[in-house]
Amino acid sequence: MPFIHIKSLPFREQRDIPAILEGLCKDFARDTGVALRHITTTWEHFAPGHYAVAGKTVDAQPINSHPVLVDLHAPDSNSAAIVERMLESVASSLASRARIPRENVFVSFRPALSGGVFAEGGPVRW
Repeated sequence: MPFIHIKSLPFREQRDIPAILEGLCKDFARDTGVALRHITTTWEHFAPGHYAVAGKTVDAQPINSHPVLVDLHAPDSNSAAIVERMLESVASSLASRARIPRENVFVSFRPALSGGVFAEGGPVRW
């Protein structure tokens, strides 16, 4: 059930976003043991000038500011060690595949509560 939602400004140099997302799913499955069929990724771009850091907006994704933002939603039943493994996996894979410094990736874990997710026709419990 992990959902990995990525947001960034558009890149100056073209990136193959579909290939990055597919590879990120495979890396995450390998690193965490979560079945590939349960992993979902998305990537959205902010409009140029619609993302400010320290009061400064830019039109394209910089290498060393305006971190690529990632929301990682996964069951709240995961231990702290597993959550750390998930965070590390997303950051490392994204940095490598998108050719951005790992230091410019911000990943936030959002626990999905048992019974707080609706999927496949009803509330999901774990």
